[in-house]
Amino acid sequence: MAALAWFVAALVLAGLEMLTLSLVAAYPAVGALAAGITALLGGNVATQVIVFAAVTIGALLLTRRPLLRMMRRTPSIPSNATNVVGRRAVVVIAIGAGPGQRGQVRVGTEYWSAHSEREQPIAEGTTVEVARIDGVALVMRPVGDEPAARQTT
Repeated sequence: MAALAWFVAALVLAGLEMLTLSLVAAYPAVGALAAGITALLGGNVATQVIVFAAVTIGALLLTRRPLLRMMRRTPSIPSNATNVVGRRAVVVIAIGAGPGQRGQVRVGTEYWSAHSEREQPIAEGTTVEVARIDGVALVMRPVGDEPAARQTT
């Protein structure tokens, strides 16, 4: 029965690690697996707890720093997404009224998901300006009808 409890704990901790990907729950999951094996081999509860603690701490000390160092070596790719803020765009798929309503805009040669700054509808073909970036979508505001506003950059 103790082995089953350790194996269930190992599964729960492994699932938690998959959700967080922070290298925190992986070590106790390995320790719980080792304690479960110890229980199957007939070790008493004190031995199981000692094995759990020793394997958890040992795995942490031996692998965490090298893994984190390796993860930091992965190059980050800079984005120029902030360069679109303040630029003019044309709505190619109308943006609906209300929260969460999205459409699509063309900024230069790029197409972006977009929503309205004040949650008002914006019709297809309208010239708009990029107010800011919200996640992976642009937040748009309509511009005036003067001729210069019709040009896109």
